[in-house]
Amino acid sequence: MQKTEHSFSELAKIFEPELLNELMKLEVYKFPKGSNFKGHDGEPGAIPIVIKGYINVSKKDKKGREFPVYTINEGESCIIAINAIIHSSKNRGQEGVAVVDVETIVVSAEQSKEWIDKYSSWRQYIFDLYGKRLDELLNQHEIVTEQKDQISKRNEKINNSIKYARRIQNAVMPSEEYMTEILPEYFILNKPRDIVSGDFYWTELKDNQLIVVTADSTGHGVPGAFMSMLGVSMLNEIVNKDICHGASEILNELRNKIKSSLNQTGEKDEQKDGFDMALCIIDLENKKLEFAGAYNPLYLMRDNQLIEIKADKMPVGIHIKEKESFTSHKTDLEHNDLIYMFSDGYTDQFGGEKNQKFSKKSFKNLIKEIHNEPLKKQEEILSETFETWKGKLDQLDDVLVFGIKIK
Repeated sequence: MQKTEHSFSELAKIFEPELLNELMKLEVYKFPKGSNFKGHDGEPGAIPIVIKGYINVSKKDKKGREFPVYTINEGESCIIAINAIIHSSKNRGQEGVAVVDVETIVVSAEQSKEWIDKYSSWRQYIFDLYGKRLDELLNQHEIVTEQKDQISKRNEKINNSIKYARRIQNAVMPSEEYMTEILPEYFILNKPRDIVSGDFYWTELKDNQLIVVTADSTGHGVPGAFMSMLGVSMLNEIVNKDICHGASEILNELRNKIKSSLNQTGEKDEQKDGFDMALCIIDLENKKLEFAGAYNPLYLMRDNQLIEIKADKMPVGIHIKEKESFTSHKTDLEHNDLIYMFSDGYTDQFGGEKNQKFSKKSFKNLIKEIHNEPLKKQEEILSETFETWKGKLDQLDDVLVFGIKIK
């Protein structure tokens, strides 16, 4: 059939022109109303995208009862197929039915994986689609009240979905192999409060400049996790497109993108989503450090002295008292300097004999006590100290501590 712009109108709203052109090269498949899309027996090799009409997806239980799963609307894809491709798993009995005449294009598994690295809009498309499906599962969970076994199964399904969201979140953050390749020596203590986390870290080596970020998203759990993935996607876009070069410039541009994406205008009752963040740029060759922070400072250990480089008292996002620009702090680095970046989850945790916050003062003292230990040992001590302090109390927030040693 002829591929018209109208046929791809929904996709044109989502993808950049380069990706849209690639999609329009794919063959279009037509299915009349009532067509059945049986679940595959083996691992899927592709995912469909609906460009016209819509498909209802359902699943039958062991007793033959049919339950609706979700609807694939125009511009959407099958999250079950995406999930199966990522996990190399098989279909579990889901089937689809064309409610009206349907047209689709099919993206191969190899092409999808390539686009995840190549196009930020494709990554965001998968994240947003999964977020929508996750919300649907959560909403379904809230209304299921019929039988105890049904509720139990729904809970298990939701937990599995959130665990899958955790895999997606881990996938978009730098891999251990990449971190080991670009960082001289480091450790990361990452303790999500829930299965998924609102805290995230991000690194990039560009022109011998090492950019390191630790961030604390608004909220935790699923909302925080999707905020964190939004932050990672935007940082990739900002840095890889050479939009900014300095630490404060990156935070400024990220703030602009957050405001635009979340339609933040500063109205009184508006949701104030954003990030507390520490960002540093390390010149590995010339041993220079440039730092900018949104609430979260940076600690520099040198000759047994802790130097605190303070952050601006405003978030990356809308703020009533925001300054025009974040502040960049520049300093020289020396051999064996230690850099610590972190969220406030560690210091704000209640515990101990008096059930009080761990506090920034105690955290600083702990860093001073352990900084001469190997970095992996420091990570162990920080983790053990946190768990001992917390005791039987609930963890209140996500915890993230990132340590780097300068060679």
